[in-house]
Amino acid sequence: LSEYLLALRLERVLKKEDILESYLNRIPLGGNIKGVEAASWYYFGKSAKDLTLLEAASLVSLFPAPERFRPDKNPEGFLKRRNALLERLCRRGIISEEEYALYVSSPPPIPRGFPRLAYHAAWFLRQTTTSPRVFSSLSFSLEEWLERLLDEVLVTLPREITACAVVVENSTGAILAYVGNARFRKDPEQAFVDCLQAPRSPGSTLKPFVYARAFDRGLLVPSSIIADTPFGLRGNVPRNFDEGFRGPVSCEMALALSLNVPAVRVARKVGLEDVLGLLQALGFSRLQRSADFYGDALVLGGCEVTPLELVRAYTALSCLGEAISLSFFREDEGPQKKRVFSPGSAYMVAEILADRFRFNPLPKRTLPTPLCAFKTGTSYGLRDAWTVAYNPRYTVLVWFGDPRGLPHEELVGIRLAAPCALRIMEYLMGRERVWYGCPEDIEWREVCPVSGKIASSRCEGKIPAPFLKGVSPLEVCDLHATSLGNPSSPWSGEVQAALGRPDAIPLAIVSPVSGRRYFTLPGTPSLRLPLRAEGGKGPIFWFVDGTYAGQSQPGGTLFVSLPPGEHHIIASDKSGQSDTTEVVVSSTAFAKTRRDFGAPLP
Repeated sequence: LSEYLLALRLERVLKKEDILESYLNRIPLGGNIKGVEAASWYYFGKSAKDLTLLEAASLVSLFPAPERFRPDKNPEGFLKRRNALLERLCRRGIISEEEYALYVSSPPPIPRGFPRLAYHAAWFLRQTTTSPRVFSSLSFSLEEWLERLLDEVLVTLPREITACAVVVENSTGAILAYVGNARFRKDPEQAFVDCLQAPRSPGSTLKPFVYARAFDRGLLVPSSIIADTPFGLRGNVPRNFDEGFRGPVSCEMALALSLNVPAVRVARKVGLEDVLGLLQALGFSRLQRSADFYGDALVLGGCEVTPLELVRAYTALSCLGEAISLSFFREDEGPQKKRVFSPGSAYMVAEILADRFRFNPLPKRTLPTPLCAFKTGTSYGLRDAWTVAYNPRYTVLVWFGDPRGLPHEELVGIRLAAPCALRIMEYLMGRERVWYGCPEDIEWREVCPVSGKIASSRCEGKIPAPFLKGVSPLEVCDLHATSLGNPSSPWSGEVQAALGRPDAIPLAIVSPVSGRRYFTLPGTPSLRLPLRAEGGKGPIFWFVDGTYAGQSQPGGTLFVSLPPGEHHIIASDKSGQSDTTEVVVSSTAFAKTRRDFGAPLP
């Protein structure tokens, strides 16, 4: 009686069509599946509006006892009910006899389960939109392929390492693929961390922005020579990834090989305040401290960015100077744009990072159109492996790392992330190759291959190089000048030091760091501390608390044992240069629970 009264009440307030719609959206169809839309996705992997007649008949066959006639639990019973329904449709002329014969021979559907792609993208959209149904820009086939690719790579890595990746369409700013955490469904401890939104150290991936700014300000051009030599800075000497120095190198080579020392020199030419302002303008929201706080480490990854911020920043390079807004939707009016670099400087960086030139000594103009430009990055301590790849159509980012921030020896950008990023680009482009046309603000001039400056009549082997019209320095090569009939080589002091000239880099102690407190290991009365200095001439002589401790070569290490207490350390070379540092060694008992064995003095 109560159900009868409820039915009458519904008839008064709802139309027949509304009642049927409500019924179809709520009817139980086995397990925890409710409604034909959910059942359609579960059994056929599509929306109910896209079902064929046979698929729709299969769902109707589950009414009103879905558990008894589920095709995965009772296929015989299901087929009997479905075929009986098809027979009624044939008798009523809704389907032909040929269609009936074809349909009844079809096997029962195999449940596909619900779509589980792009979990983190779906979660992000759920938090940022109110609509119950969202049509995103994500490509189902690309998302599926990308998740499968990352799964294949992660099989060979420790389970603590995961990956994330994103693909952006440059013309629209649309996100075509979004894998927030490739370990989703496989590692419950880390699965729900959306690594694309997590702050990480960017490693060397910020260097292209600094070079582009230097080009725009007329400080350098790709052919400009810069010194890859040790810095004479106490306690803070940037080193290259391979621990070596190459002497005079062009900006083009320095960026292509991701050399740290030249990058710091370029950042100093630009100015750390300007570099910080540039990165903030590119959308790195966590850079809230002063330039003095970050120091030279800013260009080497001594800050935090999210992968999503980084890929958006790289659109300023992939879109020839204009950073674009990213979206999960294809906006009719197109993406928002912000001019950050000139087209010419962005083009210069793309040419440097293009894969056709990266490790190929042939002249660029003889090589085929490149697949993409790409930049790798490895954070300090091997905690993050990055690669960002781009061409005129797409910008791709791949990151590998441990969500807990722990180091792993496998986390090197060029070895781990770069192959994945290039495979993604190959999948996107197929056999097609597109590249940037030379912007109007670029002019080509002949330069000296040795000095990198505009070639003079004395220079040999002149090569073409790009310059920004009205911006780039137009210095003429003076390296091949003569003085009193003899060749003159006016290298800068830094480069002369790398070439073995007498005016070497000043001596500077880099270990131990001045003003630090160090702790002995448990059960040991003293601490074995490495002494190392850069620059200087010949052997370096070490004195600890006024007593000679030994000697080492520049860049070499001398180990000494220091008891607890304050210690005064002096380094001196054969030319009379010297540097000093003061440290404190404390016993482990004093430190107790402290885990930092190189903490600053309070």
